[in-house]
Amino acid sequence: MPLPMVSKLRLTLAILTIGFVIEGTMEAYAYVSRSYRLPYAAVIFILGPFVTLAGILVLWIGRNQWNDLMSRRFRHAHRTFGLSLVALVVGAATLVWSSYGSAAPISWWVSWVFGAALMASLFLTFATYVLLALHLTAWVGKALLLLALGWAAVVSLWMGQVLAQNFGAIIQDLQTRTLSDGSLNASVAGFGSYFALTYALLTIAYLDAFRRVPAVSPKPTSPPVTPPAA
Repeated sequence: MPLPMVSKLRLTLAILTIGFVIEGTMEAYAYVSRSYRLPYAAVIFILGPFVTLAGILVLWIGRNQWNDLMSRRFRHAHRTFGLSLVALVVGAATLVWSSYGSAAPISWWVSWVFGAALMASLFLTFATYVLLALHLTAWVGKALLLLALGWAAVVSLWMGQVLAQNFGAIIQDLQTRTLSDGSLNASVAGFGSYFALTYALLTIAYLDAFRRVPAVSPKPTSPPVTPPAA
């Protein structure tokens, strides 16, 4: 028997909340311990999109059960996440092309395209989280989601600038196969650890949304039957 829409919605909220807790814990640990050279320092670029994709996939499977409001909200979220994946692909393509596809010196604009693409991918991923849950929470949850998005925008901008400014060093690490020495992680994770606040706010807001979504679909009420005229 297929799951009802509310069950799919609660499952999506649960998947994303677990992802927030995992990533937020790692980022908080990196911030407190200053262990920026750990192998998982740049995990946000890898784990975040896959967790989001898993949650969205659950909703997409049940798209035929959306009502008009859910249809508008979730389609916006899906499109936003699609744009974040496009931006991630652009950033990865820029990195690969600069590392292996061209012997010419790296132009300044290529560095900033790389930084802007990853900045956009990060911000749009967090915007997807907000769009998925904004209409499911009360005003406190909405405020937390908007605060989380605002802080994510600030940190994403910082990270984009850092990545653009260190693009030459990143390319050199890739070309010399010294990527594993931790220098790239150290340049990114210092700013990435600030996302711990964003994940904490998202976790609280998503728990509120999960609590407000009913565990079962409400049964449709039957219209009153008018007795036949005598």
